[in-house]
Amino acid sequence: MKRSVLFAYDAFSALAVAFVLSFAFTQPAFAYIDPSVMTYTIQAVAGVAVALSAVAGVALRRGRKKLNRVLDIDENAKREFEPDVHRLDESGTPIIAAEATAEIASEAPGTDEAPQPHDDEAAGQPTADSESQPAEPKKKRKSIFGGKPYKPSWKERLAYGAIIAAFFTFTIYIVAPLEIVAGASADLTYSIADVWWVLIPPGLAIIAGITLVLAILRGRGFSTMLLIVFAVGLAAYLQALFMNVGLPAADGATIVWSDYLTIGIISSIVWVALIALAIIFGLLRPRRSQGVAALVSVALIIVQAVGLASLVIFPPPTNTSEGGKVVMTEDQLFTVNPHHNVIVFILDTYDTAYLSRVLDMNPNLLDGLTGFTNYENATSAMIPTRFAIPEMMTGQMPRFDESYDTYVAERYGRSDFLDKIHDANYSIGLYTDSMRISTLPSEEQYRITSKTVNMHDLPNSMMDFGGTLYSLYQMGQYRDAPWPFKWAFWYYTDQINQSMVATTADTAPEESVYTIDDVRYYNRLRQIHLSLEEDGYDGAYRFIHLLGSHYPFNYDEEVNYLGEDQSNVFKQSQGAIHIVTEYINQLKELGVYENTTIIITADHGYWTITLDPIEETSTPIMFVKPEQSAELDALPITVDEKPVSHLDLQATILDAMGLDWSEYANRDEWAGYSMFGPIDPNRKRYYLTTDSLPDLTAVAFREYLIDGNSLDWNNWSETGRSLKPIED
Repeated sequence: MKRSVLFAYDAFSALAVAFVLSFAFTQPAFAYIDPSVMTYTIQAVAGVAVALSAVAGVALRRGRKKLNRVLDIDENAKREFEPDVHRLDESGTPIIAAEATAEIASEAPGTDEAPQPHDDEAAGQPTADSESQPAEPKKKRKSIFGGKPYKPSWKERLAYGAIIAAFFTFTIYIVAPLEIVAGASADLTYSIADVWWVLIPPGLAIIAGITLVLAILRGRGFSTMLLIVFAVGLAAYLQALFMNVGLPAADGATIVWSDYLTIGIISSIVWVALIALAIIFGLLRPRRSQGVAALVSVALIIVQAVGLASLVIFPPPTNTSEGGKVVMTEDQLFTVNPHHNVIVFILDTYDTAYLSRVLDMNPNLLDGLTGFTNYENATSAMIPTRFAIPEMMTGQMPRFDESYDTYVAERYGRSDFLDKIHDANYSIGLYTDSMRISTLPSEEQYRITSKTVNMHDLPNSMMDFGGTLYSLYQMGQYRDAPWPFKWAFWYYTDQINQSMVATTADTAPEESVYTIDDVRYYNRLRQIHLSLEEDGYDGAYRFIHLLGSHYPFNYDEEVNYLGEDQSNVFKQSQGAIHIVTEYINQLKELGVYENTTIIITADHGYWTITLDPIEETSTPIMFVKPEQSAELDALPITVDEKPVSHLDLQATILDAMGLDWSEYANRDEWAGYSMFGPIDPNRKRYYLTTDSLPDLTAVAFREYLIDGNSLDWNNWSETGRSLKPIED
């Protein structure tokens, strides 16, 4: 009967565990959630699971012990135990027992005299009998910190050191960089599936190195250093989880770190407190504190591993083709068609206000743009880059009766802009890091990339192992470091992409990954030179995105690299025009300038990250040259006040190719026109800004009406319409 009751209890425990586990296999619901947010959610759930499992295990075990007592069952009944170990004297009597017997005898009633020593004993001289007796054991000296001296064995130091080192390394040098790569898959050249293996060999080396260094230490020196390493790892984990509020986005902007003083103080206090507590407990309670640190380390490794496994097993979507992952290469970047070309240069953030200043500094800056028209009265369609570039690729604007996520998911699917160009037998070369198609289904991605000449698999890996490892560590430590030290690990996305790609001056364009690097592009253009493609196409369409007037400001008027952020917006803005002028000169040398349409614009004008309404104009440059006679192409650039917009880009490009663009003229407030035809001088233009948090999280699209010249702020007004993202 007793055994039956115990069996029933064990069966109940197993069923209870199985019931809880069954929830892990329920039917999932599919929805897109930002990976950088999702991993924290998974870690939190995993942490709760680890804690509850420990509680459940203790509860079930105690319940079984109580049941044994109720049933009067001795769990140790059939176990064998070794007898206690005692020191023996020469006669074989345990010393402890002999001392106890003597003490009892001396205290027994009726004993009047204590045993008297011999004379030589009284004189302090050893006797034969005393020499034959073992010496009394020396009393162990107590540590100055109290308690027994702490002397962990070599094996103990190795075991604890390995656990703490694994937690420290896993948290800072593996989880942090991989979570950032997963969250930025739309912007980075390589995905988590491409880079995870780079972190394994050095990660194991770091674990081994920390373990050996800790194991060499002894006593409380070992426990103190062990707990300091644990405290740093724990502080980094807490930093990423709770103390990165308002962490600046990696967009290259110069950061005023003093603006983050409050969170910086909080972060510093937490780090100092954790390290101080580690030192105190390492000295006072070494054995107990190292055990707690080991348990917490194992638990947090499991928690983070669950979140990381979800990213490795189910990585965010990446650009794919029938053969695998697609990489945006430089293939056909330096080729043009002998019959007809449409070239679009995007000089990022190049505002008309910047142009006005640099023309004051260099009045001859635009002399090379012969045959062009400068449309000063221009507006963007959307802002910033992550919305502007997809709009330029598709011509699609949001609908105010749909959700934000619906627009982002369907904007490419709704558009046939690239299809029309492809069907007209134009080669399509798209060179930008901001297409934002990696979250689309693989079939949709392939539909887009298969129409290009430059988005394909590379014949061999172009990853730079050393540069990739350095970039991964830089990203991870930027996230996990306390605020006062984040400046040392600051980076921006283009810098990371450039570091990860192995390129040389001699690498063929079809084997080079395209990154937004104006100095590299300019040097490659002068080295390789433009050439005519002979692939049977009737024309060529090239969309080339350069850094332009966007920070960081790295090069001067002649496109000489000065160092990261060592230039300024006006020098770099002149240098960007210098790059385009070099391209134009090479077109003229090839004899194809007359049959080439060129549009030089920006994805948007000046813009700042803010949740508030804008308070000044944001007007991108807009230079346009149509296919025309040599005589017209030789004329100096002219200025036109026609009210144009980025909403006109698709119509203008299709018109230049002789294709139908009428659908873009029938879109209500989003109507677009060809800049080669008449445009109503009283046209009203609409424009969407993006209200954003400091980390570039979009909060809402805010609509503006521009009624009149876009350079006059008095002509700008809010319409009152907005579209909020689903995550808000």
